[in-house]
Amino acid sequence: MVSNLQLVFRYRELVRNLTLRDLKVRYRNSLFGFLWAWGNPLMMTLVFTIVFQVVAPNAIVNYPLFILIGWLAWNFTTSGISDGIGSIVSNANLVKKIWFPRIVLPASAVLANSLNFLLALPLVVALVLYYRIEIQPALLLYLPVIFISQLALVMGISFLLSAANVYYRDTGVITGVVLTAWFFLTPVFYAVPQLTESYSRLVYYLNPMASIIEAYRNIFYGSTAGGPPAPPDLGFLLRTLVTSFAILIVGYLSFTQLSKKFGEEL
Repeated sequence: MVSNLQLVFRYRELVRNLTLRDLKVRYRNSLFGFLWAWGNPLMMTLVFTIVFQVVAPNAIVNYPLFILIGWLAWNFTTSGISDGIGSIVSNANLVKKIWFPRIVLPASAVLANSLNFLLALPLVVALVLYYRIEIQPALLLYLPVIFISQLALVMGISFLLSAANVYYRDTGVITGVVLTAWFFLTPVFYAVPQLTESYSRLVYYLNPMASIIEAYRNIFYGSTAGGPPAPPDLGFLLRTLVTSFAILIVGYLSFTQLSKKFGEEL
């Protein structure tokens, strides 16, 4: 594994170029270009705000900030997984013509979405300032840990599914259904205190994205009752970090094993 990672590191320029290519392709021929990194989350925040503050009101304070944090984190995960799944098949000609570490393809797809996520974070800062929420500088130290945990989770899933998609092309269709179910099991548009049933809380505790989104909200938003930002649950966050890296290792090992026959299958 160490030697393979060293090999990938030697191809870091390829990773960088593929990541930038994915970003350029995403916004090519669009009117506002990279501004869509802000436009999409703003429009989705507006939609959710209208639905859950006007049509079906709830008691969550500062709801636009609440939903923006959840949607940005969720969109990073789903976009990274969706783009990663097809990264090998869509680059079949490249894979069959020259040799390079195949894992850089799903990795660059995920990294492109992570950059898109980071480009949108200033929107969160703007709403924090608008609502005059006081954030202690020490809380921002948790941000890299939360981000790395999410990045590891998305990378691991993308490695596994992108390799599976080479052999079974309906992987993307099945994943789309699973992501839809996962969305409703994750507190993106609703608050954790709304989960009253024991089985609902069990699903929450077994869901790494629930911990990640709540951790982002803890440091930028606070509580739904108007409480100030506070440190995330360290036990929950550590458990999620370990889970994410376990998924990353499983995804990496699976990809390495399955990638040996990519040329034949493609």
